[in-house]
Amino acid sequence: MNDVTYKMRRSVIEILYTAKSKGIILPRINVRIGESTHNYPNVLGVGGNHNIWITKKAIDRSSNYLLHVVLHELCHAIFNLPHNESCPLMASVLDKPCTNSQAWKIFEGYYYEDVRTVREIHYHASKCAMAS
Repeated sequence: MNDVTYKMRRSVIEILYTAKSKGIILPRINVRIGESTHNYPNVLGVGGNHNIWITKKAIDRSSNYLLHVVLHELCHAIFNLPHNESCPLMASVLDKPCTNSQAWKIFEGYYYEDVRTVREIHYHASKCAMAS
């Protein structure tokens, strides 16, 4: 990895560290930096299966822009969320990025919803095990 790619990758990883400092427990996320293809020139990132791939175009824009793209892709990668046109963070097209506080508020909402769901599954599974 060259110095330029390393610096771009670090800017994405800093967002993961910010999530951690907010008390969000993330699984290991593989971060890759790349370019859009000629078939999909407007793609800013891709996320899935604990991997995120962020383009140089997303990194070179404003910090709010990068934060929006990274949190959007993390929602795909961690929570397996589809695009949602009624959610500013999860819309399929990014016209204007969320503000820093708005992006974190939406992401934290998805995170805590996911945590509640996992706890409910474990609770019901333990009840079933005890009934057996």
